[in-house]
Amino acid sequence: MHISEANRLRILYFLVFCCTAAWLPIIGEFLKNSGLSGVQTAIVLAITPLMMFLVQPFYGMLADRYGYKKCLLISSLLASISYLGYLAGSGFWWLVFITMVMSVFYNTIQPILDSLSLQLAQKNPKFSYGTLRVAGAAGWAFTGIITGHLIDATDTTVIFVVAAVSMFLSFLFSIRLKADVVQKPEERSVKKEGSLFKNKTLSFLLICVVFISAGTSVIWYFYSIYMKENGASGALVGYGLSFQGLCELPLFYFSAAIIRKFGMKTTLLITIFVSSLRMLLYSAVKNPYFAIPIELLHGISWSLFWVVCVEFVNSLVPEE
Repeated sequence: MHISEANRLRILYFLVFCCTAAWLPIIGEFLKNSGLSGVQTAIVLAITPLMMFLVQPFYGMLADRYGYKKCLLISSLLASISYLGYLAGSGFWWLVFITMVMSVFYNTIQPILDSLSLQLAQKNPKFSYGTLRVAGAAGWAFTGIITGHLIDATDTTVIFVVAAVSMFLSFLFSIRLKADVVQKPEERSVKKEGSLFKNKTLSFLLICVVFISAGTSVIWYFYSIYMKENGASGALVGYGLSFQGLCELPLFYFSAAIIRKFGMKTTLLITIFVSSLRMLLYSAVKNPYFAIPIELLHGISWSLFWVVCVEFVNSLVPEE
């Protein structure tokens, strides 16, 4: 059966975000249930974004040299195996170790998919980054409900089983990707890449992303704890996560049209304002059912923010 390049990317986005939705919003609750203190939980949760900061530039160079497909195959397989490591122990130092291992490989995957999507959008104007990335939102919505019910039926360790299976399916499907053309050595230059940070607009954008991400990270790591401390069941948490994914779908799909209408700067400012409003509303809500309508803001505060940042960076740097 022939599957187009665009649909291959959509399937991979779907599977990767099935994996992400399974573990990312629930891992804080898992760590709490494992007996970790608040400080220990925070340390483990900080590992994934820290490793993202450290390994993504390195993996970007590896992908340029050896090809996206090879890096995607290796990362998805080893990330899948690493999730099962959470089932082998629950002590603080073991969780620190296995989270470091998982993060090294997990953090590689999404930048590769984003790069492939931007390349396809550049080659074929009928596609945009948002219309490809929308499949990830569908994966998030699909997995949230399933994971919530599984947690109620078993316990929070099931999130790693779902994550491992989803990521292994990503590995199997990556085998069908076409081998990509790697850059020649003379096309790669650390000096050229370092000069990008002389671009004041790019540097300012990245600084903004750091602060915005710091302010909204509570959604990703403490959502389950927040909901359950307000009396939610695992199933309700799952419905909330799935509703987030559903709210992402139209914003990803129409993101290119929205950015064309308002411009990148105005669109970015809108997403920042809505993100702040969303955090404020969470702080005022004590009934978990009242938190669900707040997820209506998720598409603007997260999906549109994500797309405008990717497109903004893409417009500021050369293709290579």
